[in-house]
Amino acid sequence: MAAGPRPAEAVLAGAMWWYAASVLHPLHALRRLGLPVGGRVEGDEPVGLPRPGLGPLFSRRHAEPVLLEDASPHDHLVEEFDRLAEVYSAAVKPFSGPIFDEALEVMARYVAPGSRILDAGCGPGRELRLAARLVPDGEVVGIDLAAGMVEAAHRAARAEGLDNCAFFQADVGDLPRAFTQTFDLVYNCLAHHHYPEPAAAAASALRCLRKHGVYCVVDFGREWLNTLSTPIARWADPGWIGFHSPDEFRVLLREAGFARTAWIDLLGGFGVAVGQKG
Repeated sequence: MAAGPRPAEAVLAGAMWWYAASVLHPLHALRRLGLPVGGRVEGDEPVGLPRPGLGPLFSRRHAEPVLLEDASPHDHLVEEFDRLAEVYSAAVKPFSGPIFDEALEVMARYVAPGSRILDAGCGPGRELRLAARLVPDGEVVGIDLAAGMVEAAHRAARAEGLDNCAFFQADVGDLPRAFTQTFDLVYNCLAHHHYPEPAAAAASALRCLRKHGVYCVVDFGREWLNTLSTPIARWADPGWIGFHSPDEFRVLLREAGFARTAWIDLLGGFGVAVGQKG
């Protein structure tokens, strides 16, 4: 039987549900009515996209999750995620759902039906399964350092009949060598603030992209939201490291070597930082 949330985690879930109900879902509904909510762009969006994708590869080679043989130095950061793997998706869906729906519309501008996508922090795989439907002739590869999350994501994808997915246990700052220059787009959703080494993660994503490929980081961003969220995240969010502002994201991506960088507002202080490889 899956373990239930602890008091701090229950408080965090309550705060997320409140913000989702009072802010995110109303804004999302206004967007669907065509009202100008979010969408503001700072910086330079990717150019020359979409283009024909790289197609499926890893999903044809690996029918089962590929797990690490050796321990990672960051394993201690994901112990709680392993414990909560089976209940995590239900807990965060009301919060992450409208954010990722908006982000997916942004990412859709950069990919084709045959694109190969990497979810760098897939968790139990809800966002990955949506992305997989965006690329029916391509594939989505999910990685997570928590083995329990990788296995839960694999089970959920198979339960929905998705066979254009593959799953690896991996550290985002040290992605498998086999991933080098093999993806059209790399993204993560509400995972970046758990990365202990953001610069290493950005460099790792850059290495895994083909020429002119795109990295999308969906996360907290606006200063007011970061300021309000930091105390509860520090206390209750397992593995939380820290939030970035839009300017900090763009500096991080430029220093990693991305040729073009942008920040695109989504909903309620959240957005997507975008870097395009040269």
